[in-house]
Amino acid sequence: MTDEFDTDRHFETDRIEKTRRLREQGDSPYVTDVDRDATIESVLDAFAADEYEDPPSTTYQLAGRVLRVNDLGSVLFADLRDETGRIQLLFTEEQTEAFDDRQLVDIGDFLAVTGVPIRTDTGERSIHVADWQLATKALRSPPTRTGFNERNRVRDRVGAMVVDDDLRTGIETRFAVIATLRELLQERDFREVDTPILHHTAGGARATPFETYCEALEEEQALRIAPELYLKRLVMGGFERIFEIGSVFRNEDIDTTHNPEFTMLELYEAYADYEDVMELTESLVSQVVLEHTGSYDLEYGGATLDFEPPWDRLTLEQTLEEYGGIPVTDRSTDELRRLAEREYDVAFDGSVTRGRVYEELYEAAAEDEIEGPLFVTDPPRASTPLCAPHPDDDARAERFEAVVQGVELANAYSELSDPLEQARTFEAQVSRRERGDDEAHEMDTDYVRSLGYGLPPTGGLGIGVDRLAMLIAGTQSIKDVLPFPMVARQNEEFC
Repeated sequence: MTDEFDTDRHFETDRIEKTRRLREQGDSPYVTDVDRDATIESVLDAFAADEYEDPPSTTYQLAGRVLRVNDLGSVLFADLRDETGRIQLLFTEEQTEAFDDRQLVDIGDFLAVTGVPIRTDTGERSIHVADWQLATKALRSPPTRTGFNERNRVRDRVGAMVVDDDLRTGIETRFAVIATLRELLQERDFREVDTPILHHTAGGARATPFETYCEALEEEQALRIAPELYLKRLVMGGFERIFEIGSVFRNEDIDTTHNPEFTMLELYEAYADYEDVMELTESLVSQVVLEHTGSYDLEYGGATLDFEPPWDRLTLEQTLEEYGGIPVTDRSTDELRRLAEREYDVAFDGSVTRGRVYEELYEAAAEDEIEGPLFVTDPPRASTPLCAPHPDDDARAERFEAVVQGVELANAYSELSDPLEQARTFEAQVSRRERGDDEAHEMDTDYVRSLGYGLPPTGGLGIGVDRLAMLIAGTQSIKDVLPFPMVARQNEEFC
């Protein structure tokens, strides 16, 4: 890798030459300020209804990116796009200032134009440009659809956003979903908070962290795999209804539903249990679906999903039987383990808990069959060291997952508040790590000490924001809603 930037390789020579010509005639190809008094959407809205020919008489100042140029000599047509929409521009030799400078404009450039609305002979709503200014000269042509494959669509993300309306819509949907979640929670008197991203101990989930080193403290730290333990510390400190929307980092696979950096909503409510949180979950998600689609019924993956509360509820054991065809209640752990190994090619190392076998059977045989939305409840407690035991059976946990189209959308439970029991569950996790389970929790002594001050009865919830955005956008890949999915760094040319 060189420290020098290869201009000839990455930029187009003719466009660089046009910047030189602009400067020679006293025009900057990169201005810092332009006049704009309207958006394209507002101009289009101001046009008379389609059955009338008279456009509005107002002069508008617009700015945006040029997406099409058709130069006919004495007349030039171009398409201008801003964040709100797209409109045709008409440049004419008789009525447009600096008409001859049109040859300095390329597709991808940013223009500021002043003009009046007209309808062309074909009836298209347009702006007849009286004056214009080049605001930013693009040195690369936008990519074309031909040859712009999925790999480059992820790697050359800015180029993809310039030309791919569907991608921009997916990204915009995710931003809008985040805003809606925030608004709905604040309406319910939840307080938005923030917690550290660098952790001494990576906890709150079964995951492999990204590790780093703090020079000031001279110690190793990790990017958070979940904000859970710090959020619960805030509840201990007296903040009773809180939420955080932020990035978490897990050093794991990349696929259609996973990205190593993703956005999580986590919330905690004092004096609530997982039943309360279950009602809150279906209320929040269904309201997001309704606000963004206009209906509780959502078409996704070839199915119609009904998000209107209440959602169906099944215990994990019931789910294994109904969706996986595996009766489990009358079978021993060893029998179920052999079934998992024989029928589903699950590999176990050493002795395993019943909860671990349930987890593997659920992922192998049942989860993909769930259309949902479905609450899968009450898994074995050993699988969830931070969760309170079920009052009717302390071998089970007061926990649920919300599953849609075979994907976990949310995870929640009644929080474990007994510090002595928390210490024991952490110790059991440490033993699992020593036996080779790299995703088992580490001992977090500071958290257990803090728990000694007392955690009120609390319900906690985590929602995968990016996966929720996928549902609303109707896309099958998390890459279609993330602005910048993780991708390996390479030095190469794009189309």
